[in-house]
Formats: sequence, C-alpha cells, structure tokens
Amino acid sequence: MKIVLPVVVLVMLCLSRVDTGAAQETLTLQYARGFKVESLGGCKLVTIKPAWHKGEGGFHYLLVPMGQGVPAQHPSAQIIRVPVKRIVTLSTTQLAYIDAAGLTDRLVGLAGFDYVNTASVRRRIEAGELKSVGQFTRLNMETLIDLAPDLILASASGSAYDVNPKLIEAGLPTILITDHLEHHPLGRLEWIKLMAMLFGTQDHADPLFDTIAARYQALAEKARTVRQRPKVIINTPFQGQWWIAKGESFVARYIADAGGDYLWRHVPGSGSTPMDVEAVYEQALAADIWLNTGTWKNRADAETADPRLALVPALKQSRVYNNNKRLNPHGGNDFWESGTLRPDMVLA
Repeated sequence: MKIVLPVVVLVMLCLSRVDTGAAQETLTLQYARGFKVESLGGCKLVTIKPAWHKGEGGFHYLLVPMGQGVPAQHPSAQIIRVPVKRIVTLSTTQLAYIDAAGLTDRLVGLAGFDYVNTASVRRRIEAGELKSVGQFTRLNMETLIDLAPDLILASASGSAYDVNPKLIEAGLPTILITDHLEHHPLGRLEWIKLMAMLFGTQDHADPLFDTIAARYQALAEKARTVRQRPKVIINTPFQGQWWIAKGESFVARYIADAGGDYLWRHVPGSGSTPMDVEAVYEQALAADIWLNTGTWKNRADAETADPRLALVPALKQSRVYNNNKRLNPHGGNDFWESGTLRPDMVLA
C-alpha cells in the first residue's frame, strides 16, 4: 500500500506555532447553534459541539491561510489549511452547496455514489473523475489515504458507527458537519457559511444565505396567522420502533412554520429518537396529516407493516404525503441533498 502523509500532518511537523493573543468571536450566526467561529491572529478557530458530545469544549479546528504561521493557542486543535482544494465528502447533503458555489471540480472522492442527485457531480462520477471511498460506515481507508485530500467532510451522531475517529487516527484531515442536529432549517442552511470559510467562497455564501432566508421567513409569516393547525405525525414503524423528530429539531420547525401542530413538539432536544410503536400509534389516532412515510408507496404498504394503521385518520382520509418526489434510479432522495440548501422550496 502506498502511504501518503496528509498535508495537515506535514504542516504540523514543519511549521512552528506563534502566539497571536486571545480568540475573538468573529462570525455572528442568526440560526445555527452547532458551531461558532472566532478570529485568532488572521486565522479562524472553529468549535463544533454536537449535543451528543460529552467532552469539554467540543471539537476544535484552526483554519490557517496557506503560508501563514500556526497560532500557538489551542495546540490540540486540528489544523486545516484554507482555502481547501481537494475535498472528500462522506454525505450527499453538502453537494448542493458545493455545486452552487461552482466547486465540484475540487471534489476528488465521495461516499455513496448511488445516492447522488446533483447533476454536475453525477457527470463527474460517470466520467470516472471521482473516486468512491465506500459507503458511509464502510469506508475504504486505503483509497482515502491515496487520495490525499485537503479535507474530509464527515458527519457523526455519537454512535459506535461514527467513522470520524478512524479518519483522525489515520491522520486524515477531517471536520465534522453536524447540520442535521440543528433546531431550524435556516440553522442547517447557515452551515454554508462555515463551508465558505473552508473553501474561500464567503462572497458567494453570505448573499445566498440572505436570499434564501428571506424567502423562507416570508413563507413562514403567512402560516403564523393560521388558527386551526392540523395535527401531524411523521415517519413509519420499523423493527418494533418508531423514530420521531424531537420537538426542537429542524423537522419540527418545518411543520410549525408550515402551519402544522406536530404531535411531539414537546419532546426536548434536536435530532431524532426512537419510540415504542404502541405509544406512537396512540398518538397517531389523533393525526390529521402524515408526513415522510419512507419507502411506502400506497395504503397497502402501511397496512402490511401494521394492520392497525388502517385506523389512523390521516391514512383513512388520504392525507399522507411523502418527501420522495425526486428520487434517482438508485433511491437517492434529493430532499436530503438540494433540500438542505433550499429550505424555502421545501416549505413552499
């Protein structure tokens, strides 16, 4: 196997650190809660602390411009040289912004080829210009090392299946993108500001965010005057559990901003959690609308999964709506790709 020392390792070996004083908060975020950015002597200190992370302070990254000295503060922070030129992403959710910023030529590899919807990325896949690095939790570490990326965009949920510890152990420069844990769809969108700092595209990201946020809020404002809000349930039972979005999740916020009454809006926290099927079923008997039914295609699929579901009012009245209008031939769902970048279109 050919061993290539990642750029971040070489930088840490070759450059001495310089004292640049205390960090000052430099980026004011309107909606995102999962990260913060501070200025540190011409560099940026990024802190990412997902809700599941129990360690003190979270994950720290120093964004250091090419050719500049590395700050002496935060010696345990991972150094990322910016702007990043060689990108690997382990999730399709970042592809929509990479495409919108005109940066698909910087992609060198990604996980889950089959799930990609973004046209410019699909063309590069079909032309053989991108390397497959495996499937999410089953990564090809040798391919990743051979690619020598400047940065890997990874996701994590705090479970034993997370791959970021293996990537860091292998010396691969990795940053966690945990936008899926945000409380607001616009908080999830606001992560493009962090990606813009990594890629050097702030002039593109800021106006894009402002435009989309304004459209979203204009739509949400129309729904605020709704007096009778339909009761909403989501998702489907699977192997004895029914996963629901927590009450402070971006999914719950979507429903509220669309004029719905989400039946689990009082469950604290963001992200999702499994519940007992019996408990969810009891709630579902009061539901007017049922959203996001996964692979189900018709009423029969629901009744096959659990005959009792035939009694759910939303199903009886054909008020079931799925987010699968834009699936590619392999089942890749564009709702989780371009929908991440365009919450205004999702809400509309």
